[in-house]
Amino acid sequence: MQDPSPTTSAPGQQPPRRPRAAINVDIDGLYLYDRIHGHAGASGNTADFSAASHDATVWTKGVTRFLDLFARTGIQATFFVVAQDLENPEVQAVLRDLVAAGHEIGSHSLTHPYDLSRRPAAEIVNELTSARAKLQDATGQAVTGFRAPGYVLSTPLRLAIADAGHAWDSSRFPCPAYQAAKLSAITLYHLLGRPSGSVAETPDIWLGPRTPYVDRLPDGRALLEMPIGVIPRIRWPLIGTSLIMAGLPGWLALRPLTRTMDWFNFELHGIDLTDHEADGIPDRLKTQPDQWIALRRKWPLLVRVCEDLRQSHDIRTLGQWAESEI
Repeated sequence: MQDPSPTTSAPGQQPPRRPRAAINVDIDGLYLYDRIHGHAGASGNTADFSAASHDATVWTKGVTRFLDLFARTGIQATFFVVAQDLENPEVQAVLRDLVAAGHEIGSHSLTHPYDLSRRPAAEIVNELTSARAKLQDATGQAVTGFRAPGYVLSTPLRLAIADAGHAWDSSRFPCPAYQAAKLSAITLYHLLGRPSGSVAETPDIWLGPRTPYVDRLPDGRALLEMPIGVIPRIRWPLIGTSLIMAGLPGWLALRPLTRTMDWFNFELHGIDLTDHEADGIPDRLKTQPDQWIALRRKWPLLVRVCEDLRQSHDIRTLGQWAESEI
């Protein structure tokens, strides 16, 4: 579906700027969902975990379908990659396809520790610099952006993002509904005796800015922050999980509220385009709510969302927006 013609302007005037949008995918392996949901002894929670041989289903099934989705809808996206996953040859092959298709690669850290924001400053810097170096070597791209594990930042992590050479971040998620649900899940898993690896965000973030802004670091440096999408005023989450659970009727209900949003940063996950049954995903991960939704329902929904966004918004990669904003 092609973009509509721009609004007509008077001679000598620039046409009005279309609302901004970005579409991006966090590629979190199945082992990271085991850590979120406290599945002790499963994939990512074992002492002998190997990044080289981890289950690459999210990459080989989910990410390859996102490649097809974006090729069909004419979208260039940003994919946030956990750098240690590149030790797996199957992951390397899919990454080459992403780069060949012209998509942007961002850093999602080296090993995706959910408590990265709480670790010693030197360890944080090493996590980010090592990840950026590996991703740049593998892709030939300058990796200019970062997204934090679990979206959680701290002052040492913000400084480390800049120290590692990144110009922008896209971790802030100013969504009270999501943050409250996350805190509740962490508490519940603790009470059940299967603690989650996730870390709760501080309440001051829940109602933070929802459009891009310059984050002035304590040492005076500037880092561009591009928050994840929420609907203005009501702060309802506009991410893959929430839209998949709402389905096409939910999207059609929300669509009028999104048409004129001046910033729509649509965040998805690689697992969003997997099919629990057909792709052989372990049943323990049905604790992930969208795993109850079949691919035959998710695919047409995300096609529709992407096509609708192309009609109403100027879609660019996060890196492209950063270049125009800085």
